[in-house]
Amino acid sequence: MEKELVNIFIEELGQIAYDICFNISNTIINKEEKKLQINTNDKSIKEWIEKKYYPLIKELLEKYYNDNSWQIEVNLKEGEYQEYQEHSLDILNPFFTFNNFVVGNSNQFAYSASLAVAQKPGKAYNPLFIYGSTGLGKTHLLHAIGNLAYKRKISKRILYITSEKFINDLINSIKEKKIEDFRNKYRKLDILLIDDIQFIIGKERTQEELFHTFNELYLENKQIVLTSDRPPKDLQGIEERLKSRFQSGLIADVQEPDFETRKAIIRKKIENYNINLEENIIDTLAQKFRNNVRELEGAIIKIVAYLSLHKHNNNDKIKIENIEEILKDLITIETKVTPENIIETVSTYFQISLEDILSNSREKKIIYPRQILIYLLRDILGMSFKNIGNIVKKDHSTVIHSYEKINVMIASPKVYKDITNIKEKILEKYS
Repeated sequence: MEKELVNIFIEELGQIAYDICFNISNTIINKEEKKLQINTNDKSIKEWIEKKYYPLIKELLEKYYNDNSWQIEVNLKEGEYQEYQEHSLDILNPFFTFNNFVVGNSNQFAYSASLAVAQKPGKAYNPLFIYGSTGLGKTHLLHAIGNLAYKRKISKRILYITSEKFINDLINSIKEKKIEDFRNKYRKLDILLIDDIQFIIGKERTQEELFHTFNELYLENKQIVLTSDRPPKDLQGIEERLKSRFQSGLIADVQEPDFETRKAIIRKKIENYNINLEENIIDTLAQKFRNNVRELEGAIIKIVAYLSLHKHNNNDKIKIENIEEILKDLITIETKVTPENIIETVSTYFQISLEDILSNSREKKIIYPRQILIYLLRDILGMSFKNIGNIVKKDHSTVIHSYEKINVMIASPKVYKDITNIKEKILEKYS
C-alpha cells in the first residue's frame, strides 16, 4: 500500500482504528480488481470493522484512486473461531482484555472476581456486581470477561449490552409486538453483561422484564455481571426484589487508582503506542489525572496525536518543556463558561448556524460539529449525558455514541486540531 494512502488512513481513521483494520488483520489490496480484502480470525474484530469503519474505508479508497467501483470485503478466516460465530450476540471490544488491564490496589478485588467469573461462568460468583465512578475500568472488565470466555470457548452465547440498549430493545419489542423474541434473545444466554444498570431506575416495565430474565438465567446457572456507578443498596427507585438479586452474589468496587497504579497505566499505554516518555513527564501525567483512568488514557492519545501532527518520530523522547503545549487543550476551564458559550464557539468555528447544530439534520457537515459539541460539553463542563441530550435534543445512547466516537477519533490529527483550536477560542473569549 502506498505510503500516502497509509497516511490518509491513519489521519482519517485514527491510529487505533488503523491498527485494527490493517495491522492486526491480514489486509490485501488488489488495485487491478479494485478490491480491498481484510481477513481476520476474530469475529469481534470483523463485526467491529463492518459496523464502524467499512463506509469510511470505502470512501477514502474511492477518493484516493478517483474511482467509485472499489469493493471492500471483511472475511472471517477459517480457524478456531469459525464454528463459534454465535459466541457474541453483540460486539465485544477486542482490545478490552485482562492482559490489557492494569491491576493495582484500587481494582485488584474486582479484577480477580472478574477473572474467576470468566474462567468459570455461573459457578464462581453469580451475579457479579461491579460498581465505581465513571472511567475507572468497569466496562473494560465486562468486555474482558466476554473476550476470555469467547477465546477459550467456555461459553457460546455471550451478550454485552448497556442498560440503555436493553431498555430500547424492550420498548421496540413491545411496539412491534415481538416480546417473545426479546425474551428469547436475553433468556437463552450463557453470559449476560449489562453496563450502567443504574439507568433502569424508575423504569418499572424494564425492571419487571429484567427481574424475570435474571431469575431464568440464574436458575439455569448462567452468568450475570452488572456494573453501576453506586452499590445496589444505593439504587433508589429500583424494586427491592430486584436489588436483593443484585446483592445475592459478589459485590466488588473499583476505586480511584493510586499514584503508582496511574504510572503503571501510563507505562502500559505508551508501550502499546511505542512512545518514549521521560520519567518526570510520566510523574506529571500521573499527578495531573488523579480520578479518571479514561481521562488519563485520553491524555496519552493526545500525545500520540501531537506526535503525528507535528511529524515527530514516536521513538524520540518528548521533553518536559513540550508537555504544556501538548496538554494545553486539557486545561480545565472555569465553570463560568456556559453551554451556550460552547455551542456558539463550535457553531462559529464550523461556520454553521445555531439552529443547524441543534437540529435533527443528518448531513455530514452538521453531524461532525454536533459530535464535537457533545464531546466538549462533557469534557469542559463535565455535564451528564442526560443533560447534554436535553441541550442537543438527542437520546442518551446517541449522546454516548457521539462522545465515545470523538474520544477515539481524537487520535486523528484533524480532530485533535479542531478540538484544540476550539478550546483555545473558548479560553480566549470566556476565561
